[in-house]
Amino acid sequence: MLKVTKLFGLLILFVASAFATLGGYVYTEGTNFYIDGYKIYFSGTNTYYLHSSQNERVDLALEVSAKHNIQVVRAWAFCDIKVCGDKQFVKFENGNAVFLEDNMEAIDYFIAAASQRNIRLVLGFTNNWTDYGGMDEWVKGFGGKYHDDFYTNKEIRNAFKRYIKTVITRINRHTNIRYRDDPTIFSWQLANEPRCGNGPSGLPQSGKCTPEVITEWADDISSYIKELDPNHLVSVGVEGFGLEAPKGSKGLYAYKYDEGTDFEALTALPNVDYNTYHYYPIPWGMTDLISHTKDWIESHQAVGKKLNKPVVFEEWGLEVPTDCSKEERIQYYKTWTKQILDADVPMNMFWYTVGADYYGTDKYILKEDELTESIDPFTKAMIEKSDYKLETKSIGRTDLPSIYWKVNGCGDLWSQCSNLPTQQGVSCCCHGCQCVSHDDLYAQCKPKTPDYRNSTIPDTVILEHLPGGQVNPTTSTKAKPSGSTTSSCFAISLGYSCCEGSEIVYTDDDGDWGYENDNWCGIENNNNNNSECFATILGFNCCASCINSIYDDDDGHWGLENNDWCGIPENCFSPSNKSESCPGKSEGYQCCSSCNVVFTDENGSWGVENNEWCGIRNTC
Repeated sequence: MLKVTKLFGLLILFVASAFATLGGYVYTEGTNFYIDGYKIYFSGTNTYYLHSSQNERVDLALEVSAKHNIQVVRAWAFCDIKVCGDKQFVKFENGNAVFLEDNMEAIDYFIAAASQRNIRLVLGFTNNWTDYGGMDEWVKGFGGKYHDDFYTNKEIRNAFKRYIKTVITRINRHTNIRYRDDPTIFSWQLANEPRCGNGPSGLPQSGKCTPEVITEWADDISSYIKELDPNHLVSVGVEGFGLEAPKGSKGLYAYKYDEGTDFEALTALPNVDYNTYHYYPIPWGMTDLISHTKDWIESHQAVGKKLNKPVVFEEWGLEVPTDCSKEERIQYYKTWTKQILDADVPMNMFWYTVGADYYGTDKYILKEDELTESIDPFTKAMIEKSDYKLETKSIGRTDLPSIYWKVNGCGDLWSQCSNLPTQQGVSCCCHGCQCVSHDDLYAQCKPKTPDYRNSTIPDTVILEHLPGGQVNPTTSTKAKPSGSTTSSCFAISLGYSCCEGSEIVYTDDDGDWGYENDNWCGIENNNNNNSECFATILGFNCCASCINSIYDDDDGHWGLENNDWCGIPENCFSPSNKSESCPGKSEGYQCCSSCNVVFTDENGSWGVENNEWCGIRNTC
């Protein structure tokens, strides 16, 4: 179904010297980046999987960047194989590329979600590797034989250009902004790590691929992108192979031209605005993690200075514990980021960050503690160097998090749990959670709420612990605190204060609880609420009217009023209370007051009122 949030426009820069809003398009002057006339240095990261994720997972990942003021995230704008499911954007049939534009709503969403957080995006169009399809899928789809056919086959190139045009000219269904007009996009990237080959898991090389082949391809594709979109920057996405090695790094693999790229030639292309380099020293044989790193950074920045263009350190990392210990990695990253600052690199992007729900075992991931210790000080230093001080914005969980409560003795949301004897994990008994199996060996404690409704509730407090420590806690024997209070309620005898104005967020055998000043407080029961339904004993209000149910569980039917859950009384489901219907009510949209249709999909007809989508009533 069509999922559309409020139609929101671009944010405007008011005071450049203060922490700024997103601002206009990023552009270059010399070796630096600028926004609205002010120089800016960016601290960035990679979170490649946004395009293939459900919306909730996107938000969890982007929240990590927002909380750490990471201003640019690199992600993919391609998915070319069947395993992508409803996130597959291209399929190949009878020697043709078919673009699945409805599925591209996944890209729409993460662009909109990034914009809300003042985060910009580097978007790549394909992959040298076989993850999510990439170049080999294009080659096989058009009957090719070699990996490097992607660069030389005219049919493939023309189809790839059509895909690029489809993406760049697309109108975002969540923001109503055409991609080429959206400053949320930092740059377009031709490919992730283009090479002549892609290893034993991919198609073979033809033996005819040279740096000149890839340079010609990059020149043609970058020029085509600029024709479609002169507003945004363009980069190639290379790893930085193929350039003159400094004295201390002579003979190292990464400086050679064997992989088919010439770093200086690619940087010099007229429609490449900036170039990139990556760094994985251990697999590349660069064993001196201090001096070899310094050489790698400085040799690439020297090319940028020679050609008067920005050069970005776009991907780098060490595996724990394969390459080093966690403690050693923190120290190496502190040293590397100082080298980056000393070399005046205009944007740095490490590999990589994930959301709290990520259950993989990738050894490159930086979790919260490492981000805080090794990346946050660097990000602060990059902002201090900038004239345009862009600050990201954490907007909290955007899936109505008040329904999730952690209970002492239970596993946290997103923790590993057990449904089967073959699975290891904790008990998943947080309120609103369920244990969901990914396979026979792994299950995860996940929300019971319906999958995302594109609602945004800024500054929502996620409550960490229920006061009693049990699912249905009984009165504890905690001593009464010293001192006096002007309020009187059951919570005083339990060591908590009485609430001054909080709404009920939890109810147990002791009474009704609120949450104020980062702590639980008791709510005196004045018996003023005459509404009765199942929700009151769970700490929620009854719905004021017989609205549509948007979530059902073992307790009853739930609705949404005033950005909070409410219980729908049972009498609302009697035949006499059935109201007229419209598409989208179950997704949180309102019925239109008029019958003016502006869009129709498989769910029904839609209108727009007060800059929001609404469903056309069945009585129209």
